[in-house]
Amino acid sequence: MVSLPDLSFAEQTVLFVLVSSLVFTTSFVGGLGLLSGALVATQSRLPVYVLGMAVVFVASMFGLITYDADGVTAMLGSVGISLLGFVLLGLTGEGIVYAIRYPDRVFGSQLVIYFLAAGLIGTGLGYWVVSYWREFTARPATAE
Repeated sequence: MVSLPDLSFAEQTVLFVLVSSLVFTTSFVGGLGLLSGALVATQSRLPVYVLGMAVVFVASMFGLITYDADGVTAMLGSVGISLLGFVLLGLTGEGIVYAIRYPDRVFGSQLVIYFLAAGLIGTGLGYWVVSYWREFTARPATAE
């Protein structure tokens, strides 16, 4: 079995870009499905999305504390990350359901290519935010 640390930096980067772009693209498809009104009974899948949010909360808490975030930053960061995770998990899940139920609407037009392009842009923005998140959470220096 290949674990992530066994991959080279280039392989990890390619894997990250592929997975992240696929998730973003699928979430855009989910947004389309919800906005079009084609998806019904989404509340039946809500408990799964809430469970996913809880997993994201715990993982982000451990991750932020591991990288020496203070208590307030760890809590607020984990809440923000878990809310973002909930939205992303929900839209991605709905995107999968929409693509399975209506493949002609998803793959029958060039819209999925635009969603893939937007997913790649979202991946770049997400990587930038993760790389520079401390700049956003740092308290400004006060003049004395």
